[in-house]
Amino acid sequence: MDQIKISAIMTVKNGSRYLESSLSSVFSQTYPPQEVVVVNDGSDDDTWEVLKKLRRTAPIPVQLVNTQGIGRSRALNLAVSHARHRWLANIDADDKWLPEKLEQQAVAASLFPDAELVVTATQIVYGEGEGELDAKGAFSVTPMGRDRFYVHNPINHSSVLFTRRFLDQVGGYDEALVRQVDIDLWIRALRKGYIFYRVDMPLTIKRLHDGQSYEVGNRLGYTFNSFKISLKKLWQLKAPFYYFPIPFVRFVYNNIPRSIRHRLLR
Repeated sequence: MDQIKISAIMTVKNGSRYLESSLSSVFSQTYPPQEVVVVNDGSDDDTWEVLKKLRRTAPIPVQLVNTQGIGRSRALNLAVSHARHRWLANIDADDKWLPEKLEQQAVAASLFPDAELVVTATQIVYGEGEGELDAKGAFSVTPMGRDRFYVHNPINHSSVLFTRRFLDQVGGYDEALVRQVDIDLWIRALRKGYIFYRVDMPLTIKRLHDGQSYEVGNRLGYTFNSFKISLKKLWQLKAPFYYFPIPFVRFVYNNIPRSIRHRLLR
């Protein structure tokens, strides 16, 4: 495990609200990364000032890169190009890691020498942290092939730990895409025969809140794009025909207002 050196990467645009919470969870890892690379992609709020403040007190080196609205995929590829280590761990600016997240992934990577991508299970919280739980249970790892992706995308982008070699072989993030760039990456990896390894404890926290582009932007456009990607995924992964109605059902559900969806999940 001592040979696993990690660069944490993040891209952010107008994300100051949860930025300190997110980066603090990186700094407090029991197996900390060797560095953090943050690309601030054209924020017009106080994100840049918050980042500089956090860098001054960070316990590990933090590289800050300032760009002017180059887009999510290009910003991710730029963060990767600035990272110095073999293993890369992405975290979105409004998500969090539990303290043992990277340590458990490093153990999993050591146990499976062929592993190029290790993820964790995810728990969902709302707003300031409603619903957050401590991860408990025995350590276990589940290999995931293409059949695990037929119904939904089982990987939270903030949970991934992958090698630079993996990213190079699948071609990096597609800079022609503006949304859901991670799903496109997983599809290309699966078609090349990659197996993903999941640490089964929910060590990554995905935060849902009203400030997300999904909630405040063009919901119909976003969900329709998701619908198209889901159909493309099923086609390219050669899923059985009976999985194809699922994207239609999900499209309808995702256009229900968030307040109602929240109650339905209770």
